[in-house]
Amino acid sequence: MQPEDMENELQEEEGAFDLLEIFELIRGKIIWIVAFAMLGAVLAYGYSSFLITPKYSAKAVLYVNNEKTISSQSQITTTALSATARLVPTYQAIIRTKTAMRRVINEQGIEGYSPEQLLSMVSTKASDEETGVFEIWVTGEDQYYVAEIANAVAAVSTSEISKYVEGTTASIFDSARIPISKSYPSNRRNAIVGGIIGAALYVVFIVLRGLMDLRIKRAEDFSRVMNAPVIGVIPNMAIHNEGHGYALRKNGATGEN
Repeated sequence: MQPEDMENELQEEEGAFDLLEIFELIRGKIIWIVAFAMLGAVLAYGYSSFLITPKYSAKAVLYVNNEKTISSQSQITTTALSATARLVPTYQAIIRTKTAMRRVINEQGIEGYSPEQLLSMVSTKASDEETGVFEIWVTGEDQYYVAEIANAVAAVSTSEISKYVEGTTASIFDSARIPISKSYPSNRRNAIVGGIIGAALYVVFIVLRGLMDLRIKRAEDFSRVMNAPVIGVIPNMAIHNEGHGYALRKNGATGEN
């Protein structure tokens, strides 16, 4: 092997960090990793519980049929359902307009909000891609008011849809109820994410510290750095043998018979 090749190989070996060494570093600090994971989870849970303003969501469900229903005995055909399902995005777009929000404010007595503010709180979602059933969601900080707004938007939406889509009837399938629990933030999810981040940060720390540690600790380290075989190893003489009464101390050796 040429000297240049040996030098290049040595540099490559010095630049490469053995995966086994990384594994040993992580395994040796597993208790600390768990501790930092728990710390991250506790901090994230506390931040999520006390420092983030909770939000609540209420849902109203609408059913739309593109064939005017004459009586409750009318049959809904598969063709009608398919045609209605294709128009669901149109219904959703009609609801999420400033015009509809102005009607909610003026006709339903929703005060203290602008049309833009209501639009930021309202979202729609198709319940089933094959039917004309879809949901109106309202998310806000007041759990009682979001249900009232959701029902107000649903009430206005029935006439708005019928007004702009000819031959269509819309009705409220399920009214919004006051939400019991918050929808945002999720304390459990944030705690899990915080635990993962805490553990990951500590793992990165110990790996980087190992990478920057240039001390020679083992015979393998010496052989890799010096590119020379290890002939022998001087054993650690700091031995304390209580059974025979011998002890090697820092200031000297003493013996007892």
